[in-house]
Amino acid sequence: MVEATSVGAGDPADERLAHSPVVTTVFEQILAAVHGGELLPGQRISDGALAEQLGVSRTPVREALLRLREIGIVEASASRFTRIADVTPLQTKQAFEVWLPLYRTLLEEVIPAGTGDAAEEMARDHEQFLESLTNPDPQRLATTTFWFFQRLTDRSSNPALQRALMSVVHILRLGSTHLPEYMNMELVTRAQRMLLEAVRANDLVGARRTMALLAGLEIPQE
Repeated sequence: MVEATSVGAGDPADERLAHSPVVTTVFEQILAAVHGGELLPGQRISDGALAEQLGVSRTPVREALLRLREIGIVEASASRFTRIADVTPLQTKQAFEVWLPLYRTLLEEVIPAGTGDAAEEMARDHEQFLESLTNPDPQRLATTTFWFFQRLTDRSSNPALQRALMSVVHILRLGSTHLPEYMNMELVTRAQRMLLEAVRANDLVGARRTMALLAGLEIPQE
């Protein structure tokens, strides 16, 4: 198995590659396959096989895999394997603990500034979340929840905050699909409704109350 490695560091050409549209597209396609269950935790992957499947060269695949390693979705051992990370319930809990203060910071920024049409998008996400509760599926629940909260992340003008959130949110999303039991979906439902109301009203106090509620969410452990 070929290890995913960076094509270099410090060279302007390498910087351009890391931010190229091809690398971004490959990154998003692999990430979608992980969250869609096409690539499973612990599954070994090959940059050559992925390159052939996606119709690109190995170089952007390796760079995309490096980015995925940086956010914890992919793990690798030199000359041994590259695989999808097996996120444990404890790692999911730890990611949630980091996500909470980051998202509070996000709300402090975006709610007072106004959120545009975010409320409309979040309302649609919330409806899809409620529909997914009728026949619970971990991946669909994780996906609808991810997009509900992501709408406000996209409104931030703070790139450092967006990167920090991304560094934990995908671990949280992946890990939540492999917990020993479901989280408290009633609490998650209440939190989504509260936050949606707060966004509609530009109500920072209501947004803070939402985060206080979410702080009480327990991540099931083994």
